[in-house]
Amino acid sequence: MNQKIKETMQEPLLNPCADPIFKILFTDESEEAHEALTCFLSDILEREVTDVVLQPNELSGETDEDKQTEFDINCKIDGKFANIEMQGKSKKSDYGRRAEYHAAHLLNHYTPKKTDWDKVPQVFQISVMNFYFDRKSQESISHYVMRNKEGRTVSNTLNIIFMELPKIRKLDDDISRLTKAQMWGKFFLYANKPKRAKYVQQLIQANGGIKMAFTVLKNISQDELNWQKETHYWMRISDEITMKNAGIRQGLRRGRIEGKAEGRKEKAEEVAIAFLIKGTPPETIAECVKLPLERVLELKKSIK
Repeated sequence: MNQKIKETMQEPLLNPCADPIFKILFTDESEEAHEALTCFLSDILEREVTDVVLQPNELSGETDEDKQTEFDINCKIDGKFANIEMQGKSKKSDYGRRAEYHAAHLLNHYTPKKTDWDKVPQVFQISVMNFYFDRKSQESISHYVMRNKEGRTVSNTLNIIFMELPKIRKLDDDISRLTKAQMWGKFFLYANKPKRAKYVQQLIQANGGIKMAFTVLKNISQDELNWQKETHYWMRISDEITMKNAGIRQGLRRGRIEGKAEGRKEKAEEVAIAFLIKGTPPETIAECVKLPLERVLELKKSIK
């Protein structure tokens, strides 16, 4: 192990699981970042990737009304196109639908008009997810394509790949039992954890791409601006969680109040129906049980 890397293990490092840091890790203007991105793509796609070119991250729609898209890491790889995202949480949306939309948007954006169908490029939506997407599956890295009921693929044009970090965290740390892609997952999880420094050294020794990524992480961790970006990211996440919890508590309180009110209303309607059956005039009932006359008349019609 390079002595310089060993010394760096003792220094505070940024967290690759923070969205802005993940993005900088692979798009930093350095040879190491480009090599790290190339190796990551090779490992996650399970084939050698040689030509990687970063593309603009903002893709516009065809009209002003179309949903706009901003990617984390948009790149062209050997004539194909890929977007790589770090997702800290699933938010309120169905992430599967979001991934499908991103893949379709990539395909639409990078397929010029009049392109021969056999020349339509493959596209890949790759998501590193710090949450569970499919708890029923044991697979930590899943590759989705369009298939029929018998399992035959349509064309392998649209590809969605999910790396679920919670599942990788549960995997045995024995590097000999990990795939290269799973090693990346361990790196994202442990790179900034001092107690995992020796294990990160093993990952660096086992995977050249991770070694490059660690070098980039070391370098970008020297920039105070990047620490501010990470701090702002975690603050935003914390604020969203706080607001969500506050909303739940408020909803529960409101629910209890509304529940009591609804219960009183149902009881009043039960009493009104009993008096209606006995022939009590609706006006008298409305006044006694504190219900609108219109509602009492509706109840009268319902029991005829």
